[in-house]
Order: sequence, then C-alpha cells, then structure tokens
Amino acid sequence: MNKFRQLIILTPGFPADEKDTSCISTLQDFVLGWQSAFPDLKIDIITFQYPHESKKYRWHKLSVYAAGGKDKGGVHRLYTWLKVFLYLLRMHKNKQAIVLSYFLTEAAIIGWLFSKVSGMRHVAIAAGQDVTKENKYLRWLAAVNTSIVVFNEKMKEALYASSRIKASAVIPMGVSRVILPGPLASNRNIDVLFAGSLIPVKQPTLAIQIISQLQHEFKALHAEIAGDGSERSHVLQLINELQLTGNIAFNGQLKREEVFAKMKHAKILLHTSIFEGQSAVITEALQAGMYVVCFDVGRITDHPKVHVCKNRDEMLHALETILHNPQSDFSPVNFPAMSSTVIEYSKLFNQLLSAR
Repeated sequence: MNKFRQLIILTPGFPADEKDTSCISTLQDFVLGWQSAFPDLKIDIITFQYPHESKKYRWHKLSVYAAGGKDKGGVHRLYTWLKVFLYLLRMHKNKQAIVLSYFLTEAAIIGWLFSKVSGMRHVAIAAGQDVTKENKYLRWLAAVNTSIVVFNEKMKEALYASSRIKASAVIPMGVSRVILPGPLASNRNIDVLFAGSLIPVKQPTLAIQIISQLQHEFKALHAEIAGDGSERSHVLQLINELQLTGNIAFNGQLKREEVFAKMKHAKILLHTSIFEGQSAVITEALQAGMYVVCFDVGRITDHPKVHVCKNRDEMLHALETILHNPQSDFSPVNFPAMSSTVIEYSKLFNQLLSAR
C-alpha cells in the first residue's frame, strides 16, 4: 500500500496543452504512467519557464501551474523562482506528499528548499546532460542532501565524476508504446532518418557529412532530417554546399506523431549525439522496427539492431552494412513498459516515507 497521497512535479518546461506532444516527451509519458497506474493519486505539476504565459490550466485532467519564466535570466529568473516557491507554500500541506524534480537544475534547487520548509520528501531525477560538469547547479546540489535518481550506471558514473554526488538509485525510464499511424511499412522509402534537436551536442552537421559520404555509394539515397534548433542554418548551408538537396529532405520541427509516421517508413536512425541520458528517440525507432546507428549513448540495453560506433568511419560502415543487407529485419522491438518504472519509483517513495 502506498504511503504517499500526492505527487508534486517540478520541471523547467511542460506541454502548453495536450497537442504539444514534442515538449519533453519522456516526462509526458512518465506523468501519464503515474496517472494510469495510480488513478487516485493527486498529481500537481509546476513548470518554471515554459509555457511562457503565467497561468493555471489542465492537462489530461491534471492540474498544471506555469510560472511563465520565459527562460529569462538575472533578476527575472529569481522572481520566477520566488513565484514557484510562494505557490508551493500556498498549496495544501500534505506530509504524505513527494516533491519530484525533473532535471538537476532550478527545479531540483527549489524542490529541495521547499522540502526543508514543508517537511515533505524530495527526489530529483537526472534527465541527461544535467549530470555533466557544464551544469552550474550541480555545485549547489553537492552542498545539500537530497535523493537523486539516474537512468543508468553510465549517468551515475558521470554524475559522480562531475560533482562527487552519489546517486541514490538507478531506475531506467520505461517506454510508452509508440502509437504508429497505420501498420509498419514493409517497403521503407527513407534510408536514413535524423530525428532530434539541431544543437551542438546532437552533432547534426556530422550526420550530414556522413550522409554525404554514404551517398557516394548509394546514389539514390533518400535521407530525412526532423528537428530544429540553433544549428538549423548550419545544417541547411551544409546540405547546399555538399549538393545534397536531392538526397536529404529537411522537415524542420515535427510533432511527435509526425516523427512516428516517418519512423514507420524509415530503415535506419542515425543518432550522432555525443551525450544522452536515456534516448527516447532510440527506443521509439526500435519500436518502429528501425535499425539504429549511434555512439555509446542513451541506450537502455544492447540489441542486434543497435550498432554502437566509436567514430564516424564506424558509423559509415554500419550504415553501408545495413543498406547492403537484403534480409534486413524491420520487425518492432519491445521494451519494459512505463508502468514498471512507476512501480520502482513508488517503492522508493514509500521507503523514504517509512524512514521518517
């Protein structure tokens, strides 16, 4: 029997509405997993920066408060933190509640501070790049005592190496079954798909360079890019410079369901990111029957359809091998459900409340 009656989730961003499926999709699946597994649990969501408008609203019948910080820094960010903290103070004080912060950033700092004032238990989830030394909030968290959960052992090691913080638990993030529009395609017309934010850590320009090399051998190669971000102009410029406009379709930002629609027609996900916590796009691609070519980042487990590479040459070789294979298997791969993740967290929460 659960000892906790309320779950207060703090996050830097959350969907503005139910159609906003691309905003931190893993967190969306996680919250819906709680709602499904524990329908009587009171769940409140507080988001610091996005949506940009300060407001209260409902999302899948759950209460959401947006502080509307708009990612502004300086005094405005401190004001956003104060708004969130005062909102938390006005909430019903329930000692059987858990304050759960997503990302080791401002959400974790305010969550820990509120737990000290309210007496509630606090848990912070590391979501990926927030375990690296570039995260300025880690030096704050290193000075306090709070429970931190990571997705895998690699994240646990990275967190300790960057901050000397020891994670309290390792709980892999389960996956929600990808809802693919229509059946999986038997004849796939997208040879290579890059799906993700166009930001430096994802290395989208490296993906373009590899596709360019691949095109020398596969003249009719068809690749697609789905995503947007600070590297957009560089990506488009490189596609033009390498004369790949006939081989690469640039889609820009797509809704989550639109990406799923691409995946069911694609053969290979080219994932050039240099750091991930647990990559949702890898699991989604495998569920859609795709092969994955990636560096050693973001994987739940080893699988024959995942080609882990050390450098761009190995990536190129893996892509060539898959595309040359007439017996490629595009059957879907299944993973532990989100419900198993929720159960593991509920055990952790109950242990924390029993330790009072």
